Amino acid sequence: MSKADELAIKLKQTRSTGIDQAIDSWPGQVYELYHQIEAWLQPLTEAGLVLRRNPTHAFESHPLGDTFDYAIDQLVISANRLSITFDPVARFTADGEGRVEIHCQGNELALLRTVDEHGATHWWLQGIEQAATRPDAVALTENSLLSVVQAGLAL
Repeated sequence: MSKADELAIKLKQTRSTGIDQAIDSWPGQVYELYHQIEAWLQPLTEAGLVLRRNPTHAFESHPLGDTFDYAIDQLVISANRLSITFDPVARFTADGEGRVEIHCQGNELALLRTVDEHGATHWWLQGIEQAATRPDAVALTENSLLSVVQAGLAL
C-alpha cells in the first residue's frame, strides 16, 4: 500500500468521524429547539393546547455518500381539531446545518438551522414554497413562533 493510499484511508476515517458526530448530535439539537418551543407555549398549554412528541425514523444521505437511519421525534401541537407538526427531515442541507419542516393547514414552512463562527446555533423560519427563490428568512423568536401557531391552529 502506498503512502497516498494510507493517507487517503486516514482522511476518509477522519471525515466519517466528523459526519458521524454531526448526525449523532442532531437529535439533541432538535430537542433543544423543541424545549424552547414548549417553554414559549407554556401559557397556551395551560389553556388547553396539547403538545406531544411522535417517535419516527429519518433516512438521509450526506453529499459525500454516507447514509444514515436514525431515530428522532416529531413535535405535534394540537388545538381546535387542528395540528402543526414539526418534522426534522434533514441534518445535512445545502442551505444550513439542519432542517425541520413545519406542516400545518394551508401553510408549509421550514426551520433552517445555522451555526455562526462562535458555534452558536440559530434557527430561521422560512416558507417552503419560497425556498427556491431564497427570500429572507426571519429569525425564530417567540413572536414568530406564536404567529405560526395562531395561523396554523386558527386561534
